Parts: sequence; structure tokens; C-alpha cells
Amino acid sequence: MKEIGSGTSALVVGLGYRSGLAASNFLAGKGCRVLVSDLRSRDELADTIGRLDARVEVFAGNQEPSLLDRGVDLVVLSPGVPAVIPLVTEARRRGIPVIAEIELAFRFLRGSVVAITGTDGKSTTTSLVGHVLRSLGFKALVGGNIGIPLVSLVDESSDDTVSVIELSSFQLETIELFRPDVAAILNIGTDHLDRYASMDDYFRAKLRVAMNQSAGDSFVYNMDDPALSAGIGNIASRRLGFSMTNTDAEAFLEKDTVFIRDNGAVKGVLDPSRMKIIGVHNVQNAMAALLMVVSLLRKIGREPDYPLMAEACYSFEGLAHRMERVGVLEGRLFINDSKATTVGAVEMALKSLSGGVVLILGGRTKGDDYSRLHDPIAERVRFLVLIGESSREFAGIFADIPGETADGMDDALARAMRASAEGDTILLSPACASYDMYSNFEGRGEAF
Repeated sequence: MKEIGSGTSALVVGLGYRSGLAASNFLAGKGCRVLVSDLRSRDELADTIGRLDARVEVFAGNQEPSLLDRGVDLVVLSPGVPAVIPLVTEARRRGIPVIAEIELAFRFLRGSVVAITGTDGKSTTTSLVGHVLRSLGFKALVGGNIGIPLVSLVDESSDDTVSVIELSSFQLETIELFRPDVAAILNIGTDHLDRYASMDDYFRAKLRVAMNQSAGDSFVYNMDDPALSAGIGNIASRRLGFSMTNTDAEAFLEKDTVFIRDNGAVKGVLDPSRMKIIGVHNVQNAMAALLMVVSLLRKIGREPDYPLMAEACYSFEGLAHRMERVGVLEGRLFINDSKATTVGAVEMALKSLSGGVVLILGGRTKGDDYSRLHDPIAERVRFLVLIGESSREFAGIFADIPGETADGMDDALARAMRASAEGDTILLSPACASYDMYSNFEGRGEAF
């Protein structure tokens, strides 16, 4: 691909209010001729168009391949747009490069890169890595799928910056040269089968995070995930595993302490009970974060300060909508886990709680086998409140478990209160997307 800059004619496909908007303005700022295409109408896009660089030409309600006839020599694909639409297929047939906003940013980004993907835990781990790095004195930029387009951080980057990037499988589909110094896959669970033909396709997209790495780079992975451990055979970088049970891993839990294997020594580093973020999955996230930081420090020739890194883990507050303690009302603890849009995330949430649980479950399904939740719910949940489009389907799957169907969040909370007792936890952990009721999981969590 020729250098991106003045004289480049770029078509941004998908004017999302984050990635598409940021990519369009970034390209315009580099002197490119920028066209942007979106299936939505100009009225629907009015707010986003109002924030566009005035030089950007908008084609609303149009994703026709004929847009390529306007002299396009680069396509930047927003993550919400499938890479198989006719416009993208035709661009590739014509030999026009198709790249992600992440790839665009990488071409201009300075400094080191840590990239994190997986089915669950990405945002928490990404934020934790940034928090630990800042505690060590680094200028750490956190962006990507976490809600901050990486391209918007490019101008803040410098040779001593560390960019910590959360990546979805959608973003990874259209990278080319993207190469992180440290990459991680936290886990692989069933997800997005409404977009991918199979789990193998989904897994292959995730594995692209390490496809350009070499022996001098590091790859952190969950040794307790059988599919992940079995599927990383072709990765060329140095592999570092974390485990809750396997003491041969580079990070492992033993006797309520997280140990790190570093330069031939095994060091007790972290007491998980002192962390503010709760749950088994957050112990795993902390192990992964510590391994990533240590790997980066070793690559740049710096000694890890383990006590300082541990203190950073203890002070980390966590993120909203991820096992977030909302408060206590009439003796009931309310936990907002709206970000739990997969079966695996709900399983982890339930494992992390003791005592009686009233679970609010449901939304827009994503192609998963939700019957996998039957036994964990039957074992741990006192009462089930169903919400959203999935209510009818879930009422059948969980028919033998005490529960009711609610008409919206207010009704769900009223039913949860009536069904619970003092000392119980009322947990919103939906296992589904939010788009049937809310514009995003944040809106659902705020409503809760």
C-alpha cells in the first residue's frame, strides 16, 4: 500500500459515532480526500455528520459498490460493518486495500503496543494494564474497542508511549501490518455466531492479533481454556500462559497468592483478596495483566517493580457495568454486570458470588447455545427474572427454574425485590446484547 496522506482518496465504510467518525476526521487532517458511506439516512446520521470535518463527503443510505468508481484507493472499514458486504468484496476484487481503523492508526502510532482480545474480560484487563503501567511512570494510552478510537490517540503518542489496545474480532478481521509488542487472548467462548459461520471462523479472527509477531514479541494466553491452548500452534512469538491451577504456567494461583515466573525465578506477587474487583475471572484478568506488563518491561530492558505493580492492582477500581457494586437496598446487594453479553461471562459472575442470587437475564441473542447456562443457574440462582427479546426462548430453556418474565427494567427490579430476601444479591448479568431495549450495554446498566 502506498503511503497514506495528501493525494490518497479514502472511503470510510460505516459512519459510527466513534471509529468511523474518528477515522474520517483523521484522514481529512492528513490531507486525504475522504468519502464516507453509511446505510443510514442523513437524518439518522445528523448528529455524527455535524461532528465531521467539513471536507468529508457523505453518502448516506448508500453502500453500493459503484462508490468505488469515484477514484477510491483505500477503504477503511468500521468494525460494525461485515467484511463480506458487496462494496468490500468489490474493493478487494479491484485490488483496493481494505483496512480497519486500528490498522490505520497503527501506521502512524509511535511507541510500544500492548494488544488484548478474547471473548470476556477485555475492557477490564485493558484498563488494568494501563493503570499498572501508569503506576510505573509510563505514559499509557488506552483505546480501541473499549470506546476510544485508537486513531484519536495517534497525536498523543511518542517514542516512550505505551498504547494499550482492546481489540474485538471485528477489528482484527482487517488488520495487515498491525504488530503488538505484547499480545493477549484472555479466553475463547461462543460469541458473535450471528456474524461468523462457525466458532473456528471466530477463533481465527481472534488469532490474528498475533499473526505479525516474531520471536522478540510476547503472547499471553489462558492455559485453562482448552480451545485456546490447543489452537495457538502457529504463533511465532514467546508464549506465556496464566492458570488458576497449573503451577507450570508463567502466572498461576497457589495458596491464595498469584505467582509470576520471571527470568527463572518464581515470585509471589499478588494477594487477590486485596483487589477491589471481584470474581474468579478478575483474578485471571490480573494474572494476564501482570504478565503483559512484565513482558513489556523485559523487552525494553527494565526491571519489574513487583510491589508497586501489586499496589496498582489493589487500587484499581474496575469499570462501570462489569461486576459493579451499585449499592445496597433493604439488605440486598445490587451488582451491575450489563457488559456480560456472553454465556461465559454470566457463568463467571455466578461463580464469583455467594449466598442467594436473583438474576436478571435476557436481551438480544447472539447465536450462542444458552442451554449451557441451565445448570449454573439452577445451582446458584434463587429466582430468575427474564427481560427482552429472548424472554420466550429463555422461558422454555429455564422452565424448571423459579422465575418470571418482566416488562422492562423497572418491572424486572420490582419482581427481583419481591423474590429476594435480605442478604441476597440482585445481579444484572444478561448474557445477551442490549439492542432490543437500549442503544448499548451502558444504557442498560444505567437503567439498572
